Amino acid sequence: MRDKEAENVRLRRGNNRWKDEAEPEFIRRLESNIMSAGNVVGIYYPEERTAGGYVVYQAEPEELEKPLAERIPPTPLRHYYGYKDGKWHDDLYISMGLSDTRALRKVLADDQFELPGERILEFGCSAGRLLRHFENEAKEAEAWGVDLHSSGIHWAQEHLSPPFHFFTNSTVPHLPFEDGYFGLIFAGSVWTHIGELDDAWLLELRRILRPGGRIYITISDENTLAEIKRLQPDQASNQHVAELDAATGMLSQDYVQFVTRSTPWLQRSVYNREAWLRRISGWLDVKIARPNAYGWQTGILLEKRPS
Repeated sequence: MRDKEAENVRLRRGNNRWKDEAEPEFIRRLESNIMSAGNVVGIYYPEERTAGGYVVYQAEPEELEKPLAERIPPTPLRHYYGYKDGKWHDDLYISMGLSDTRALRKVLADDQFELPGERILEFGCSAGRLLRHFENEAKEAEAWGVDLHSSGIHWAQEHLSPPFHFFTNSTVPHLPFEDGYFGLIFAGSVWTHIGELDDAWLLELRRILRPGGRIYITISDENTLAEIKRLQPDQASNQHVAELDAATGMLSQDYVQFVTRSTPWLQRSVYNREAWLRRISGWLDVKIARPNAYGWQTGILLEKRPS
């Protein structure tokens, strides 16, 4: 009986200690430790919460009366898109997304791929920065967005649906769609952050793509490194690459891929383009590889071979 009472006291103290320390900074440190564990899968970025939980609010009616292009997420959900000269610019956030989707449409047109009537998936959609510009396609067929950041997904569900569909996924290479469900899957600046299981994710996207469908992804490669070094020599990523090169000498060797730092959000994955394309060409046909298609990133268009 005495042992049971002692255990209850210990548990109560443990709970109180957790409550006292469960402040935002503590939560951020805990999240960073979990997300940095490279051998842990099935993780995602949850909503920030107090000890009592969290709330997802409906969009205001007047917000839903605006065109989709004018429904702007709060700044923490923009991931620095639209941030310039120390300020946030709503019009820049929209115009950058529109520019990136136009580049995607140009690649598809150059490959003579017709988009109308195809189901679309944006893999790593955040708060719908790119997907929002496929409104017409979403009215003809389903258009989905998925992301690790649940707060961005919750915002998009309330502000951009309908016509789009959204859900939070995890780092497990699986999406709950049947084989061959989509005609187009695109991922802008996502493979730049996948340090582990990148091949498994590509094969999962291939599984849910119909034969003859297209996957468009953007990657950082040797051209990206050169462009950043040339145009922004003071950017922090140059230092991250230099530090890893000093430790490994990878830039003077025949690397296929290297990853700086850790966590899905902070890490940067860089490929030797030709070596990487040579490997994945065993699974998908490489249709177009276009440097500077997405800022400094290279756009890669892939086709699932007809069965």
